[in-house]
Amino acid sequence: MDAQKTVRTAARRDRSVKRAGCFIALICLLALPAASGADDGPQGVIIKLKVKDVTRIHLFVDDAGAHRYRLTMRDGRVEELSSEEFSRRLYRDYTSRSAIERLFNITSPIGIAWVVLGFLGQICFTGRMLIQWMVSEKEKRSTVPVVFWWLSLLGGLMLLIYFIWRKDIVGIVGQSTGVFIYTRNLVLISRHRQPTEGSASGDTA
Repeated sequence: MDAQKTVRTAARRDRSVKRAGCFIALICLLALPAASGADDGPQGVIIKLKVKDVTRIHLFVDDAGAHRYRLTMRDGRVEELSSEEFSRRLYRDYTSRSAIERLFNITSPIGIAWVVLGFLGQICFTGRMLIQWMVSEKEKRSTVPVVFWWLSLLGGLMLLIYFIWRKDIVGIVGQSTGVFIYTRNLVLISRHRQPTEGSASGDTA
């Protein structure tokens, strides 16, 4: 009975990791179009700038051949500005930012939460290496504990979400492939434990 219970537990754990992997893959597929310039039309381009209260900046050429900017505001309003008006708006926005907002290139307090999320992901990445190093020193040989992969997955997901917010295609591609590798390693570890734990329970019985 103990052996069967162990096998069922391992199977459930394996299925949970697989579901997490599918969910992560879905996030990655949805994130790529958001980070790319896929919605840039032939009549204009999307400008990736952080401007306060603005969610989207569209540069286009009007009928007179002049360059203009169409700004979509957080409340849904749309403003059209000339190049001179947009330059003044951009200068006013940047000079009114605090030192923290300038340092992290954010335009609102919620941006601090996103930056904190990115730092937490990086802390997980650094922590996994420290833990792996300490375990290896203890074992007197190079060892990769399971917690290394869990921290890698957690940190990778945090950084993936952060890069999606930043619309950084390089970071999104890098972290999405990493997250897949971390998930796959956890699946393999779960499969390896299943017969091992079952055999151990059988021997004990």
